[in-house]
Amino acid sequence: MAKKKIFIADDQEDILSLLKEFLTNHDFEVMILKEPKNILSAVISFKPDLILLDLLMPDLGGFEICEILNKNLETREIPIIIITGFGNLADVKKAYSLGAVGYFVKPFSLEDLFAKITKTITNKEKKI
Repeated sequence: MAKKKIFIADDQEDILSLLKEFLTNHDFEVMILKEPKNILSAVISFKPDLILLDLLMPDLGGFEICEILNKNLETREIPIIIITGFGNLADVKKAYSLGAVGYFVKPFSLEDLFAKITKTITNKEKKI
């Protein structure tokens, strides 16, 4: 069976390396992106099963990225889990209104995130 693919967009090097190592060790194929400018083309070419997305990044924020991905036919069905330093209720509500399926505030539990990732991918496969 092919490895499941996870796309991570975050501008923090420590978060990227932590998540990449953790997910690779759990048999996922991982692509990381620090600069969100070319996120749409990167997501389309990688074809991930799930996206982990930071809200606060240079040039393009996570909310704008959600909107861009939701408007594209090739990316609109990819589940997005937000990973951010901000946990205020307005941001959480906005993320879910833009189609996010999960919201984790840094620092977060890798085990909780892993459980959400596997559940989301399993649910997505059941719909196909």
